[in-house]
Amino acid sequence: MAVDTLDTKVVDKKPLLELPLCPVEPAARIIGQKWTLQMVYFLLDGSSMRFCELQDRLGGVNPSTLSSRLKMLEEEGIVRREQISAIPPHVEYSLTDMGRQLEGVIREVLRWSNEWLCERCS
Repeated sequence: MAVDTLDTKVVDKKPLLELPLCPVEPAARIIGQKWTLQMVYFLLDGSSMRFCELQDRLGGVNPSTLSSRLKMLEEEGIVRREQISAIPPHVEYSLTDMGRQLEGVIREVLRWSNEWLCERCS
């Protein structure tokens, strides 16, 4: 039987419309949020960044949005938050191994964007 995601056929007693598009759906829930890929992109160089440094690099991101995205990425295991007990104390963010594995995804998005969208941006 062919699977049509727009159909309401039943598979294992669940309508197809209720089945997640796994594994795309959970990934899109995380990296599809505004600013998320850009944040990971700037953290990919391997160095830790303070909140204000990340905010400056992103340019135009609302501080509360940045804060909530960082918290979500930390909860998902993509970003590491480290409390630095220097004077003055501060927090630094870096990518976990899981976060660094997004490099290939970001490279492909960049390649696709350069090929198909960059002429529109100029």
